[in-house]
Amino acid sequence: MKIIIGGAGAVGTHLAKLLSREHHDITIMDASPEKFENLVTNYDLMGCAVSPTSIEGLRSAGVGNADLVIGVTPNETENLTCCMLASKMGAKKTVARVESLEYLQEQNKEFFKEVGIHSLIMPEMIAAEEIVNNVQRSWIRQIWEVENSTLLMMGIKVRENCQILNVPLKDLGMSNAPYHIVAIKRHGETLIPHGNDALQAYDLAYFMTSKNICPISVRLPVKRIIRM
Repeated sequence: MKIIIGGAGAVGTHLAKLLSREHHDITIMDASPEKFENLVTNYDLMGCAVSPTSIEGLRSAGVGNADLVIGVTPNETENLTCCMLASKMGAKKTVARVESLEYLQEQNKEFFKEVGIHSLIMPEMIAAEEIVNNVQRSWIRQIWEVENSTLLMMGIKVRENCQILNVPLKDLGMSNAPYHIVAIKRHGETLIPHGNDALQAYDLAYFMTSKNICPISVRLPVKRIIRM
């Protein structure tokens, strides 16, 4: 994907690092080039020393061919303007960082889409939700919502007293279970497990399950076999 990030602050640089590791075509824009000098040197991305609200700047960054434009400067107005301009100039999707809770209200979604802003984010709100989720699911190391939040992928640390260590996955009787081990992270490497593979102590096992099952049907069995 061709992605343009407007703003080289803490959020913008963090996004640029993550997305560049996934081999996307990244351009980061900021009127202060010193903010992204290290990024350009150490990561596979381009820097554009111009404000993300500049029409000529967006054009030079290739906004007409962009799959995604993300406005994440510290200034809410700049982010909204960046995304509206980008959408008008041909960007397929736009995301703007905002500070106003009013903008996130459900009844305002259609309004923002009409002016070219497809999604809104508030990092503070995301952080708060993450804290709540971590408290509610303290037995889970990592968790992601996928398929429009209908599925959950959970990362759970396997302890040395786990009851299913060194047992081939095909012998665990989990074919009819409402969850499935889709990946194992071991010694820094990610493995896609097969039937003959087995969990080892200190593996990080990734389970996929449906969101409505997780709180009851999955949570108790997984805690029992993993022994957090």
